[in-house]
Amino acid sequence: MATHQKIINTERKIKQAFIYLGNTKGLEKLTVSDVTKYAHINRSTFYAHYEDKIALTRHFEDEVLNKMHTVMESNLAETMINQRADDENLRTYPAVIQMIQFIHQEFDLIKVLMVDAQFYDAVKDQLRQIIDRDLFMVKGSTRMTAKLPDNYAHEIVLASILSVVQVWVHQGNPESPEEISQIIMRMLYMSPYQLLGIEETTDK
Repeated sequence: MATHQKIINTERKIKQAFIYLGNTKGLEKLTVSDVTKYAHINRSTFYAHYEDKIALTRHFEDEVLNKMHTVMESNLAETMINQRADDENLRTYPAVIQMIQFIHQEFDLIKVLMVDAQFYDAVKDQLRQIIDRDLFMVKGSTRMTAKLPDNYAHEIVLASILSVVQVWVHQGNPESPEEISQIIMRMLYMSPYQLLGIEETTDK
């Protein structure tokens, strides 16, 4: 029992060191020596848990991705309907609010990991799987609009959502999870003209 608790305490110290140093030095400059010094453990203890910095990073990425997959399992089908961006009662997709709430809970760790292209791509892939699953439930197909090549349509939706998340994370989450979820939802339903603040006019 004592050994198990010692392992838990060591893991906690390593995680705290990874988060602090990742957010102060940056993931690229972070070293094993930095982690062991901040966590007050020797190098042999670190290597008993992780092979190297890459293995440590992948461990936290896998941990986040697995948890995110679990919390985003709710169906989008209930709210995957056409809405207006200016609707005061705009409904938020369950998967969106659950994703944002999870990021809020693990904010400091995810802020460190978001600079890793492999992690970003993995999050995007996971989000695509969730959207495709629920698209299939709604209309029996994962294809988006026929007016654009499907790979571009998917990329527009996924990149739009994740770009908002990246700005939110980079700025230190100034908005609440509920507010940023609403921003994402309104963004999804706004045309480029609306996003630019240009009102479409017609000649009379």
